[in-house]
Amino acid sequence: MGEKKKEVNNNRRKLILKAAQEIFSQKSLMDSNISEIAKKAGIADSIIYNYFKNKEDLLFYALSDKLKDIEKDLKLHLEGILDPASKLGKMIWYHLYINDRVPGGTQILKALLFECRSNKNFYTHEGYNTLRGYTRFMSQILQQGVDENVFRPDINVILVRNLIFGLLDEESLSCLASKEIESTLSDFSGIMDLIFAIISKNETPPPGNNDDKENRILKAAIQVFSNKGYNTATISDIAGAANVAEGTIYTYFDNKKDMLFSIPKKRFCALKNSMGEMFNIKMPVRKLRRFIRLLFTTFMGDRDFLRVFLLDIKLNKQFYASPVYKDYINYISILEDILEEGKEQCVFRKSINPRLFRHLFVGAFNHLATRWLILSKEKPIDMMQEIEDVLDLLCRSVVVNISVLNDFEDRID
Repeated sequence: MGEKKKEVNNNRRKLILKAAQEIFSQKSLMDSNISEIAKKAGIADSIIYNYFKNKEDLLFYALSDKLKDIEKDLKLHLEGILDPASKLGKMIWYHLYINDRVPGGTQILKALLFECRSNKNFYTHEGYNTLRGYTRFMSQILQQGVDENVFRPDINVILVRNLIFGLLDEESLSCLASKEIESTLSDFSGIMDLIFAIISKNETPPPGNNDDKENRILKAAIQVFSNKGYNTATISDIAGAANVAEGTIYTYFDNKKDMLFSIPKKRFCALKNSMGEMFNIKMPVRKLRRFIRLLFTTFMGDRDFLRVFLLDIKLNKQFYASPVYKDYINYISILEDILEEGKEQCVFRKSINPRLFRHLFVGAFNHLATRWLILSKEKPIDMMQEIEDVLDLLCRSVVVNISVLNDFEDRID
């Protein structure tokens, strides 16, 4: 008797979920109601509350149920496929397949995903674990490829997974929503071409990369200095991380200090070379913001380099007597050119001392970056917001009056 009742409950719950999937895919959570879902399922409204807390709870479980069905079918398609490259291709093919062959079901899935993702409560709900489990399935395939030496050993599995799912999302929207394309399976080869270019092992150095060994040594030095600290790290540690003979390092660097100061030198040169486009900007306020944002995002994008620069270079007295300090000042002095341009256009105040503003900016960067790096209390999105807040404050310190800044913000909006 108990088993019979359990089966009835499971069937009824499934019926409610299927009805909810249809209703929620046609209407938003806000616009739908329990009554129409109950009517679709052929039951009384009150029965739904025996299985789900409320309408939101039902939405999250509706997505979870849909994902479980899709994952079950996907695993069936992957039966008997052993190598990770073929597995990944089949998983991507399957996504395109359900776009083209089951468009109604795909539209339901996408609608539920958008509705759930936009709700912050979803991320603490049990239903979110199903989505995480599904995406983790692709992570496992990518990791298998790394472990079996099929994919590049240095790929960020989570990042690559997000790139792939993002691409597949946009592809399905182009077909099902904007109607830009009639089908997605025809793009399978092009999609795989992009993805395998990212993850496949490529032993051939990029064209023009004649100093590949030197760059490899510097990259290894950044990692070793970051992990062990400059004082503790040895040339032998760096040689091992770079997979070169210890003597090879002295072909490129005189000693450990020379190697340390060569790290920012290359970074500053690359930054300066990347700023040509910035000088096409006519508005001094916008140019100033672009310069500051570029430095923040470039440094914050490489945590190991940031740690080495802040702790082992910037706080090293020998740095200020080294030739690389001139490269550093040469790069930062771009600020002074921007300030002078703003003064000439009467956008920035004539009384500004460029050297003091440079200290204001660099000091703000050092303190914020150190707090983010050492304390690690900020989430990436909070860090980006704090960068924008700092930009506003720094711009306020130089503009003639606040209306100039407000006018700039109006144009941006």
